[in-house]
Amino acid sequence: MGSEITTHKNPARILHLFTLCAFAIGQPILTALSGQAVYLHDQKFGLIEISLLLVTLFLLVPLSCVVLDRFARLGSQRIQGWGSNSVLVLLTTLLLLSLIRPYATQWWAATQGSSGLMIIAFVIPCSWGLVALYQQFAGVRVWLTVASLGLVIFPVHFLWNYQRFFAMQESMRERAELQNPIPVVLIVFDEFSGITLMNERGEIDKSRFPQFARLAKNSTWYRNATTVSPRTDIAVPAILSGQYPATSRSPLAADYPGNLLERVEASQNFEMAVFEPVSRLGPATLNHQSLPERFPFSKSIELLQTLAAVYPRLIFTTDTPIWFPIIPKPWFGIPIKSRVGWEYFSGEPTGLFHYPGTEYRVPQQQHFLKCLQPTDKPLFCFFHTVFPHYPWVFLSSGEQYQSEFAAPSRPSAARGELGEDWDQDPAAVLRNEFRYRLQVGAVDHFVGQLLDRLEVTGLFNRCLLVVTADHGVSFRPGHSRRLPDALNGAEIFSVPLFVKYPAQTAGSIDDRNVESIDIYPTIAEVLGIELPDAVEGIPLSAELRRGRKTIYFEKTMTILEPDFPQRQAAIQRQFEQFGHAGLDLPPVAMSSHPDWHGLPIDRFVIEQPSIVGERFDLHLPRKESEVKVDIVLEPRLVTGSIEARDLPEIPAEVILVIDGIVRDTSKTYWIAGSELGFQFLIPHSVIAGELGSIELYLASSSKPDSPLRLLRTAEIAKRR
Repeated sequence: MGSEITTHKNPARILHLFTLCAFAIGQPILTALSGQAVYLHDQKFGLIEISLLLVTLFLLVPLSCVVLDRFARLGSQRIQGWGSNSVLVLLTTLLLLSLIRPYATQWWAATQGSSGLMIIAFVIPCSWGLVALYQQFAGVRVWLTVASLGLVIFPVHFLWNYQRFFAMQESMRERAELQNPIPVVLIVFDEFSGITLMNERGEIDKSRFPQFARLAKNSTWYRNATTVSPRTDIAVPAILSGQYPATSRSPLAADYPGNLLERVEASQNFEMAVFEPVSRLGPATLNHQSLPERFPFSKSIELLQTLAAVYPRLIFTTDTPIWFPIIPKPWFGIPIKSRVGWEYFSGEPTGLFHYPGTEYRVPQQQHFLKCLQPTDKPLFCFFHTVFPHYPWVFLSSGEQYQSEFAAPSRPSAARGELGEDWDQDPAAVLRNEFRYRLQVGAVDHFVGQLLDRLEVTGLFNRCLLVVTADHGVSFRPGHSRRLPDALNGAEIFSVPLFVKYPAQTAGSIDDRNVESIDIYPTIAEVLGIELPDAVEGIPLSAELRRGRKTIYFEKTMTILEPDFPQRQAAIQRQFEQFGHAGLDLPPVAMSSHPDWHGLPIDRFVIEQPSIVGERFDLHLPRKESEVKVDIVLEPRLVTGSIEARDLPEIPAEVILVIDGIVRDTSKTYWIAGSELGFQFLIPHSVIAGELGSIELYLASSSKPDSPLRLLRTAEIAKRR
């Protein structure tokens, strides 16, 4: 093996340990941190905190590994050399895991529940083999010596990105001239396909979405509007900048000089209220939410603790049977309530507000509506709301039947590491689409509140009102909810776009080719703001439109025909699924046995004993509650899980029985590991009556005539 590499004080071995630490630990962490520009922006980490981080990653951690390696080699002398290279093997294992991790998502979707163990079983022998090669061949050691350049390259590259995030642009200080200051209200919904609003004729479905139909009567509906990206942190900056996406940009103002919010603020002609839950393009001068001063050491500890929670997810798939620490909310751009005091819930009428995305969505909406009021200067209000985005917890009336905090991190019957790939079960996917459409009904309810507010305050006739969304969403079994392909692209690309111009009183439909980057130049044209040279959008007033549509996703670009044929097919599919039924009426196809609905349970043969599920939850409007026999409840969502070993067959059918009558039937779906789940949203017609009990039964999918087995039961008090 060569005495030069077995000595404890060999400088080359120490350098190689430093190099392996840089590649296995330092580089993955810095890459992940570079991708969290909003986290860096919000936490305001300075040069002291970043320097301490780099010292920890590239000096202290490697030194710790050198010390451990020393002890391991000393200890191995007592056991005939065994374990002398254990630290090298460990670091090599971490390195291989970090290299494989970006490609493990596809494996995870295909082998959910076992991919983590499969990868580890593959990597550990490979690590031992690579260390053996390191011991035997000088060429491997030379390669590691050359690779030690990463000890310098990785920190320098990160520092370059870090300073770029916070570079001040000269244009931010320039006064923007404005010729026509009028009130502007720009609303961007999230994960909202424009096709959802259409009936089979491609018109606004006014029976299901009456408030959008009301809006269309006084505005221009750009029916062929599409997004330029299916990712929020890319699509929203594209709307505000009028520029096509670039993968090297972060959703920060420094990367979008001259954006709409910046130019409006620079004009000094407006009172501004800006709600940005995801992006950070709003000028800092509007920010009323200042973090309390913290000592650099305290901030450094928080940074290291956060990265320690993030790191396991950079090397292991989420189904790996190990404990993952909880990642603090600020990593995702969600402020900590105790730190900022939630002072923006008080309803400040102007300022810059960074609400947590899918949390407290009703208070966000109410705060925004309060901002719509007469002001000394014209009002400019930008409201990005992560709605009707998952979690789907609202009825079409706007009533909330499940807490956003109680909802699972991903929809039922969703696969893939991000929970954005649908299972192959059409009925299970349709249940999710039904709940999504109910939530779009809640969006419609909010639009009605918006229009009422604008009319009461006298802003409706005078303002420029723009209502749109960042991107759409799709519900195709076996396809992605968010990443487009040839089949689901129409729903994902399509976004609603309604523009009510000042003094406009008659609605119209415009089917020309429109993209979301055209919104900024349209607003600038109405206000009389000179556009920066970087803007690529075209004002909606321009007759000459693009010959193609351009969509950016996953570092690729797709070109589409302006009136792509998949759109009409998507509209037709939607009509076939939901027909002319009311928005609150569940489609028949989402039930496994619709012919059983309405039958008394005593018509079936019941087998004993019962099976007790792991969970049985009744979700109530606006709050969670345990199932109790002495409490007045109005349950809407019934969810639960069962261990696969408790089921007679997989998938099994679960039957929802309310007061002795079968109300719904559904097959189970995989959650994780050996756990299967089910969910039922109780129809409104059932809720309207008095409830006495809820029972769940299991039925055989392959033998529908087999006896039913009682799964769980709960007594529900009569409604007062």
